[in-house]
Amino acid sequence: MNNLLTLEEVKSFLESDQRELEEYIKQGKLRAFKIGGSFIRFRKEEVLTLRHEILPRKGKHASLRPSFFSRIYDFWLFNNFYIISLMIVVALALLVLRS
Repeated sequence: MNNLLTLEEVKSFLESDQRELEEYIKQGKLRAFKIGGSFIRFRKEEVLTLRHEILPRKGKHASLRPSFFSRIYDFWLFNNFYIISLMIVVALALLVLRS
C-alpha cells in the first residue's frame, strides 16, 4: 500500500493552496520528501493528523456526498453532447412526421 501522497492530493485533501502548504512545511507541521529530486511526497499519517488539527469537525460523511446540484452539473458536463443530439433528432423527426 502506498503511504505517500502527491502535492495535488494533499492540497485537495487539506483544502489548501500551495502557499498554505509551504507555511505548514516551514512551521514543521508537515514534512515533505523529494523522490527523484523533483517530485514532492507527504506521509499519509502526517497529512491525516494535520487535517484533524486545521479543519473543523464535520459530519462523518459531510464531504463525501456531493450536493444534488453538483451531481446534476456533472451529469450535464459528461452527457451534454448526447442530450443535445437527442433533442436535434427528436426535432427533426417531428419536422419530418408533420410534413
